Amino acid sequence: MGAKTSLWQWFGRHDGITGAVAVCALGRALDFATTWVALGQGRAMEREPLATHVFHMLGLPAGMITYEALITTPAIFLGCRLATRAFGSGSPDHPVNTTLGERMFFVSIGVISVIVAAFNAQYLM
Repeated sequence: MGAKTSLWQWFGRHDGITGAVAVCALGRALDFATTWVALGQGRAMEREPLATHVFHMLGLPAGMITYEALITTPAIFLGCRLATRAFGSGSPDHPVNTTLGERMFFVSIGVISVIVAAFNAQYLM
């Protein structure tokens, strides 16, 4: 019972933002892993022009890591920042300034990434 309570406290911390980030991170990890394996096995190809260019320029492993670290991840956090500004109330009730928009943004990125990972899984079978 104690583990469940502490896990709930961890996910509920900062107005639920930790749970939203966990969903986003899980989805991104599944998407990255399935894409990596499918591309590595030669069963799939990247259709996004910028990603394709980076993969060809740096090679598959280095290109995927570079693309994820320098483009995708900052874009996610920039979107999060924009959601915070768009939906933030700036009230003293929210000292961390986490908003519903920010949480929804993280969760939607995670859900979309899980959908992409499920789609990618067909190339692994």
